[in-house]
Amino acid sequence: MSDYSWKEMMAVVFSREIKDTDKITSGAHTEIFFAATMLAQKTHAPNLKLQLGGSVTLCQVTDIEVSELPKTSTGYDLIRYAESVHDHPDTFLFYGAPGGKDYYKDGSEFRDVNHFWFADKFFVGGIQADKWGNTNMIGLGTKDKMTFRGPGTIGINDIAIGVRDTYVFLTAHDKRRLVDKVDFISHPGKKICRENEFYGGGPKWIVTPKCIFDFDPDTLEARLAMTFPGVTVEDVKANTGFEVKTAKKVETVQPPTKDELGALRNEVDKTGVLRH
Repeated sequence: MSDYSWKEMMAVVFSREIKDTDKITSGAHTEIFFAATMLAQKTHAPNLKLQLGGSVTLCQVTDIEVSELPKTSTGYDLIRYAESVHDHPDTFLFYGAPGGKDYYKDGSEFRDVNHFWFADKFFVGGIQADKWGNTNMIGLGTKDKMTFRGPGTIGINDIAIGVRDTYVFLTAHDKRRLVDKVDFISHPGKKICRENEFYGGGPKWIVTPKCIFDFDPDTLEARLAMTFPGVTVEDVKANTGFEVKTAKKVETVQPPTKDELGALRNEVDKTGVLRH
C-alpha cells in the first residue's frame, strides 16, 4: 500500500459500504469514520444522515468545503454542518421504534422503514475484539484488578440493539487486540446479539489495518474474508490471537480508485490526517 495509507484504505472501504439515504452513527473519536462518511456524501451518498455527539447533529457536507477533518463527534464545531440539532434523549424518542420489537418482525410493514431504526450503520472501535465480534472499550484485566482503563461503554449497548449493520474496527492488528475472549464486553458480538434477538443481529465485519473478517453463518465465529492489498493470509494468522478460520475464498480488497483517493485527499482530508 505504498500509494496510500491503511487509514485511507479503511476509510474507502467504509465509504463503499454507505448507501444514499443511510442514517449513520459512530463513537466519539474516529477520524477514519468521519472521513468515510464525508467521502460517501461527496461521491455517491449525498442524502445520508450523520448522527453525532452528546447532542445529536444531522450533518450535511455534500456542498460544503471541509477545512480540516474533525477529530471527535462531540465537538460543537460540527454544528456548522448541521441540518438540525437536538438533545441526546430525543434520539431515542425520534429514532427508536415506539412499538419496540414489533416494528422489526419479519412480515411487519415497518420492517424496512428507515425511520424506525436508530441507525442503518454504526462504526465502533475498541481496545480488544474477539472471535465472536465482542469489543472491549472498558479496560484490561479483571473487575477486581484492572491494569488499564479505557473510555468505557459510553452508551454503546443502547445503540447496538437498534442498528441494522455494525462495523467493528481496530487501528492495530496484533495478538493483544484480536483475542480469543475479550476481558470486558462494551459492545456485544454476533453470538450474543443473535441469542438475545437484537434487531440488527450483531456486527457485520471486524476491520483491521490488515484485513476484513466476516462471520460464519452457522457458528457465528469470525472468519477471514478479505485481505488488504499486499497482506497475506499467513500474515493475518501470525498476528491474530485466536484461531483464524477462512472463508472458502479469501478475496483481496480493491485498492482505492484514483477518483476515491482524489476526493478523500482534496475534499475531505486536506491536511493529511489519514496519511500519517
